[in-house]
Amino acid sequence: MRLLAAAALLLVTARAAHAQDEVPAPRIAVVIELAVNVEPARADELGAALADALNRELKVDAFGGTDVSRTLPEGGLPDECLARAECINDVAGRLDAEQLLFLVVVQVGSDVQVDCSWVDLTTGVVSARPRVVLGSDARAVSVFADAASRYLPDAEARGPSTIVVGGGGGPSVSAGEGRHMTQPAWVFTGVGGAALLGGGILAVSARATYERCDDLAGGCSDATLDSMARRALIADVAFVAALGCAITTVVLYLRSNSHEDAADEHAGVRVTPIDRGALVGLSGRF
Repeated sequence: MRLLAAAALLLVTARAAHAQDEVPAPRIAVVIELAVNVEPARADELGAALADALNRELKVDAFGGTDVSRTLPEGGLPDECLARAECINDVAGRLDAEQLLFLVVVQVGSDVQVDCSWVDLTTGVVSARPRVVLGSDARAVSVFADAASRYLPDAEARGPSTIVVGGGGGPSVSAGEGRHMTQPAWVFTGVGGAALLGGGILAVSARATYERCDDLAGGCSDATLDSMARRALIADVAFVAALGCAITTVVLYLRSNSHEDAADEHAGVRVTPIDRGALVGLSGRF
């Protein structure tokens, strides 16, 4: 039980250190400022596509599409919203965003032209971003992904392969191998190893006591038998905890190319001493 308690303390310490180091991703809303010759539903699709592309390529929390349009004032944005600080602040407040990307979407023949303006709510800076032209056969997410670093040049890039959620359109997946051992996975590996080692020691000790008592003519005392049963019970609990940690490690590894913070936030091991043993609880989001 001391080994399990020490492992649980190690997990709490590791999570606390990780929480101090992590920096939350900036929350960015993609807003359709104006759509010309483009249906509102199509404009929302493009806003969601840009958000998905940004989430896929950069370490940001971007969202767009209907998640944004249904939050804006009825009838759309006022004219010249970008030129009015109160309008920008109102939009940011409605969306709880730190940065805004205002899109002007125009259908030109068979192509769709997307102009963008970036707004940083902290500094009040408004800056134009490169124009993107979507051909009739172009996949919006792919085109936007190629231009992601130009939309948000200060954002940190993700690895070669990610699975993220954003833009109100569900997961966005990019191909490739991106699985790796995350910090929570290593912690669960350590906790599982400690539980397995502790359970093995207790199991061997209980087995040795059983064999010794079995050889005695009168058997062992009730206190010795109770101690043996207690060690066997704790060993069983430790083996179950080790199995749970092993399963959790595998799941975290398989999902390691998704947001790690979500798994880390809800991962945990709880050890609760009880009469004649201990309860070990494992939790996580998969």
